[in-house]
Amino acid sequence: MRPVPSGIAYTYPPTAYKDGRKSVCEIPDDYVQSALSESDYQDLSSEFGVEVALVKAVMKVESNGSGFLLKEAAPSRPKILFEGHWFYKLTPKPVSKIRPDLSYAKWDKSKYRGGSGEWERLLDAMEFDEIQALKSASYGLGQVMGFNYPAAGCTSIQQFIQESFAGEYWQARHMMNFIRTKGLQDELQQRDWREFAETYNGPGYAKNQYHIKLERAYQEALAGKI
Repeated sequence: MRPVPSGIAYTYPPTAYKDGRKSVCEIPDDYVQSALSESDYQDLSSEFGVEVALVKAVMKVESNGSGFLLKEAAPSRPKILFEGHWFYKLTPKPVSKIRPDLSYAKWDKSKYRGGSGEWERLLDAMEFDEIQALKSASYGLGQVMGFNYPAAGCTSIQQFIQESFAGEYWQARHMMNFIRTKGLQDELQQRDWREFAETYNGPGYAKNQYHIKLERAYQEALAGKI
């Protein structure tokens, strides 16, 4: 595994970028948050024993093939979704009484703002509970939940965040480590879409047609379209 380049550091309270955006990671001015290359895919495939097209398929379904908010100016923040139902479970503070848009008992798609708006939600939640808020969002190419940072190969949530900002290679490692930790390599390699989807996406995978999307993305990857 490549070490995370020096100079990238988790920071809270948030740091402000030149355009006024707030972030929880400092990035050197000359640093490039690189996208995954074909050689990166080959390295991941060899290390984790999963076909390249399958790696691409999961990333396509989870984040549409990009781990960063590409509409943002550099340095970009990772693509995230803040999950208020997880924030409700993870923090004992009565946030739901003050900000019901950030903390609620059941998953509610209508609460999503999408894109940069998800960072606004996360940063607002962090004012109530920094660590539990970070754990309540999914990040990057594989959209791995923050509370799964140990399964993603990290020793702390701060390391997980730092690596998510470093580049898509580290985001991809989070995803592949999670797949390996949860024992999903065989299901994925055997293209058992339903078994893989149930663990990776959750019990609502069928309603979301997650297994169908995976198979479709896999065929696109084989055809060189992604």
